[in-house]
Amino acid sequence: MQSRLWSLTLGNFAIGTGVMIVPGMLNELSADLHTSPAAIGMLISAFALTICVGGPFLASWTSAIERSKLLTGALLLYAATHLVAAGAPGYNTLLAARMVTAIGAALFTAQAAATAGLMVPPEQRGRAIALVFLGWSIAAVVGSPLGAYLGAHIGWRPTMGLVGLLAALFAAGVWLQLPRGLFVAPMDRAAWLALFANTPLLLAISVTALQALGMFTVFSYLALALKNSIGATPTVISMMFLCFGITGVTGNVLGARVMDRVGPVRVGIAAMACMLSAIALWPFTYGSLPLTVALTLVWGLGCFAVNGAQQARLVALAPPLASASVALNSSAIYLGQALGAFIGGIIVSSRGTADLPLYGAVPMALAILVSQLAANMARRRKFEGVTCES
Repeated sequence: MQSRLWSLTLGNFAIGTGVMIVPGMLNELSADLHTSPAAIGMLISAFALTICVGGPFLASWTSAIERSKLLTGALLLYAATHLVAAGAPGYNTLLAARMVTAIGAALFTAQAAATAGLMVPPEQRGRAIALVFLGWSIAAVVGSPLGAYLGAHIGWRPTMGLVGLLAALFAAGVWLQLPRGLFVAPMDRAAWLALFANTPLLLAISVTALQALGMFTVFSYLALALKNSIGATPTVISMMFLCFGITGVTGNVLGARVMDRVGPVRVGIAAMACMLSAIALWPFTYGSLPLTVALTLVWGLGCFAVNGAQQARLVALAPPLASASVALNSSAIYLGQALGAFIGGIIVSSRGTADLPLYGAVPMALAILVSQLAANMARRRKFEGVTCES
């Protein structure tokens, strides 16, 4: 069964790579399409906003579809739209292609986590979901560095095309490896009402949006910030993204190992504390390559561990609502990404990159506070339930 989970991990790798290449190619896209960095940031925002709005609806509309068919179809759509994007004649066509691409990402990312939860016993759920999200962590190692390096050396169009081919290859793997006959609980009106009546669950989902907002306010323009602060060349930028991704994988693996023992809440808070410390200290890196590398490593350590922890947390809080809560959580990720890229674009256009860390640190700190509040509320609610039954 674990070997079958790896097919979902690889699928998430393809999804994550397609998402992460755009920040890495920001400078090349801006120059080739004759647009501002803020306009390229809108590619990130539009992609994320499409997932944010469409994710919950797609979860409802596709709940009756067998999981292997749904996940394979989502990856094939992702592959096709990347090939369309590679041939886009201009910025507007590329923007439209990225929005359609987001539909495939919205379907796969959320439903891969929910499907993993169906494939293992409850006591192994946290590790299984973390394993599936390891694909995103590996994408951080490959995606942004690949975008930065290949975008500078062979161009952004062939790079987009390579992601499309990768997604098609892993779609075949999902189709061959995933067991047949897996269905999630139907998402009807009652299920959504139950979800929105669960305050700890909603607060936990808001944590995802807040930390993504803090993250992507800075990360969306990291290539430009590195160029401005330390005069980084495309090769140095790709190496920085590589450092970020390596510790991202490390953090995700460590989080997966301890998730079922210490709980997803503690793993998530530790991950967000790493990101907060790196973002808050980022202004002190100006002109210093060693300090920039050090904080990039710390930042990456928490970046993708938090996603697996949040997904496992939601499934544990309300297993019958997992399909809906995971879909809504994916929307929260991309809502934060969209807002972060948008706010970061305004800041970059008006004030440059120096002030980005301030606007990223505040929502990250708030995410940690809300996470603890949600955990306290869930414990109190569970205690009251046990007391009432007694």
